[in-house]
Amino acid sequence: MRYLTLQGRVEKGEGMATNLGCPTANIAVEQGAIIPGLGIYVGETEMDEKRYPSLICISDGRTGSNLKMEVHLLDQKGIDLSGKYLSVVLFEKIREVIPFPGEQEMAEIIAGDLTKAKDWFVKSSQN
Repeated sequence: MRYLTLQGRVEKGEGMATNLGCPTANIAVEQGAIIPGLGIYVGETEMDEKRYPSLICISDGRTGSNLKMEVHLLDQKGIDLSGKYLSVVLFEKIREVIPFPGEQEMAEIIAGDLTKAKDWFVKSSQN
């Protein structure tokens, strides 16, 4: 099976996801890249010849005017991604992008996404 791969350099973000306990790398998607539908995906991020299970969000930002990709490396802490060039493989979409009524609701939904992503990798390793 072939999966879609997106590549780009990590840019400085707003820090919102970090404040909610889910730090992400904001990736500048290369111009002309084929982009799947907006959504939350489970996938894998390659950096410095290592691969990391990941939770990926592809959205149009809060204003709806700019496409952005955010990547969270599952169960990784302290890895400095600033300025790194990442290759991100999208395995499966786990939900649509939805507006959040508030930070608490956003944190709860993200926690659920993290659980789904980790479960996905456990199940895929058993096949």
